[in-house]
Amino acid sequence: MGTAYEAGWLHAFGSGDYMPELLNVIENGSREQSADAAHSLFEQLCSDGNEMDIAVCGLIHPLIDILTVQNKSVAKATILNGIAQVLRLTATRGLPFGVTPNARIQHAAGENEAEQLAARWLVALRDRFADWTALLHEDEQAAIQAIYVIHLMQDAAPEAEDLLLHASLDGASERVRLNGLIALADCRRRLHKPFNPSLAFGQHRDDVREEAVRSICMVLAGQEPLGQYEWELLIQGCALPRFDRIQFPWADGAISSVCAQAACLALARSTSREERADFWMKALERTIQAHRQCSRQVVWEIGASTVRWDEEWLQWNWNGPMLVADGMLSSLFAGGRDAEAEIEPENEPPVVAKVIKLCLQCQVEMPNAGRYGASRLIRSLYRHLT
Repeated sequence: MGTAYEAGWLHAFGSGDYMPELLNVIENGSREQSADAAHSLFEQLCSDGNEMDIAVCGLIHPLIDILTVQNKSVAKATILNGIAQVLRLTATRGLPFGVTPNARIQHAAGENEAEQLAARWLVALRDRFADWTALLHEDEQAAIQAIYVIHLMQDAAPEAEDLLLHASLDGASERVRLNGLIALADCRRRLHKPFNPSLAFGQHRDDVREEAVRSICMVLAGQEPLGQYEWELLIQGCALPRFDRIQFPWADGAISSVCAQAACLALARSTSREERADFWMKALERTIQAHRQCSRQVVWEIGASTVRWDEEWLQWNWNGPMLVADGMLSSLFAGGRDAEAEIEPENEPPVVAKVIKLCLQCQVEMPNAGRYGASRLIRSLYRHLT
């Protein structure tokens, strides 16, 4: 009997759910069927309308069992990516570097259950750390996702640094090494250890993505201020389109978000608020222009009217300009909810107001404005524009 039938958590779901069937297909189906079933399972767990119940804690054990079966054609990369999403959604003490902003706002009543679920999953992952991290030596996609899960739980895994160093320098493919470098740089940042990513990258390359990753690593682990070239690389990175999250799991494939988060860290070290606003003005102009040129639109005809929606926004709730704008708000208004009453629109520097106006004029949504204490300013500027 397979592991799909051994998990007592299955009875916690209503008869309308298909968790047992999905887990069975994940374990016993073809690679494509396994990937589809894993995607559906984690989509149910992580959907906005589904508050994760403590009863799903046991799900992690059969999933790890499936991951550790050797030479079996199952979607191990998709399973690991789903585990990473659960860890992100249940994080209650701030999100680590390299994840998108959390769309679900934790309520006090559900926060305790989320903490319990996250703790149980982390304990299981930690207890069987050697088993599932062996995937670093399997196929490329599974190795990349294993790196990302190690990154998300590195505080609970003292071995993380050595594994990430090995993946960065000796990974089986360039993509594995690229993802390993980001995780290693952030790990070294947390441990306050200097790290020169150029040792791993070698000479300058023409690939914009690789150079953007180099600049991200320089921010995370570098000891010296960024030069003009590195700042330009971050701006270019903010304008890059979203990648396949199985190949680049950081921020669900949105390298623009990772570059924006790195810029926040670099700008916080030694720049004035006006200088930060000037950087975000350049980054947002470039990002908005690139998104308009490359984005795909979904068109609906409703009667005589035609409605267009941004495909990236429909799929992820965030698109590139929104993610960069979120970084801008975090950088310029890093005060949290308590700062809301303190921000007076008339006291804001003109360059700060200008970058907010750019977002409003280009219809870039800023759903987290309230978290950064910027809602009042945005409403005031919006009234002036209309």
